[in-house]
Amino acid sequence: MSTTKKYIEGFTRQLAEALKIGEGLDLVRPGSDIRNIVIAGMGGSGIGANLVDSLTFGRIPIPMTVVKSYNIPQFVSPHTLFVASSYSGNTEETIAALNKALLKRAHCIVIASGGKILDIAREYNLFYIQLPAGSDSPRAMLGYNMIALLSLLYHTNLIGSAFIKETENAIEFLNRGEKGIQSEAELIAKKLKGRLPIIYCDQRLHAMALRFQQQINENSKQFAHVNTFPEMNHNELVGWKFPEPLMPMLQPIYMYSDHDHERVEKRMEICRDLLEKKSNPIIDMIGEGASLLEQYYYLIHLTDWISFYLAKENGVDPDTIEPIVYLKSELEKIK
Repeated sequence: MSTTKKYIEGFTRQLAEALKIGEGLDLVRPGSDIRNIVIAGMGGSGIGANLVDSLTFGRIPIPMTVVKSYNIPQFVSPHTLFVASSYSGNTEETIAALNKALLKRAHCIVIASGGKILDIAREYNLFYIQLPAGSDSPRAMLGYNMIALLSLLYHTNLIGSAFIKETENAIEFLNRGEKGIQSEAELIAKKLKGRLPIIYCDQRLHAMALRFQQQINENSKQFAHVNTFPEMNHNELVGWKFPEPLMPMLQPIYMYSDHDHERVEKRMEICRDLLEKKSNPIIDMIGEGASLLEQYYYLIHLTDWISFYLAKENGVDPDTIEPIVYLKSELEKIK
């Protein structure tokens, strides 16, 4: 069986296990006054940070910044809660960022399954959340990553406990609707074969759309593009003209949640005819669930299945990431 398929099938079990890990945390709120949060992470670990940033936007009293680089913001200080998230524990960009945060005496916390970054945490006596090891696919560990971050924010009194019940609700809902989700995913995957997915959504869902793009890239070995409303109305909308031979290959996708701005919904509908006249009928994806978090879980699960079925349509192995393996091996030679 494909490892990717196994992890997608086990998504709700992962969420349940992640909740247990979160409940067992013995984290004391930092003694210093925390004035900002910085989360460093790449790829499958970094997207979890983007999703949590989106979910908590407007709900926490201090700013949050997600870093996907070797460098960190100048404002990092002893008043920064700095989280270094790397499932493998060996992500060089995240290790570099953590080392710089330590030099600035930030309050550092590590999330990893093992590796060098966990060694650093133990050396400097940092609090760390150790995730279950054994996977070569950080992108498949998203449930662990998201709930570890949410639990961390909860235990530092930055968010409430609502995410726990919402996750439990999502587990029940997804298990109940699994067959329907897979059927919808398979149908959408057939529409995406041989086309370039153009994923649009409200800015609030940008992280979710980016996750979908990344899964199409890694699992389906296919290119995809993401942009948001209303920003695309100020530039990209005009670009829907050339190159003319490309237009019939574009497959626009609208991703929705109950939390979209009402003006954004109107903009998306006005643009629907413009896009469909140039390309293909828009595929609508609507998050299901009572809360934004539950809708995120639904869309994560749906789009993960789409990427798996699209890999089958493309005749490729969803597990392998040969270009990334090659890149890392070449980087090792020039350290």
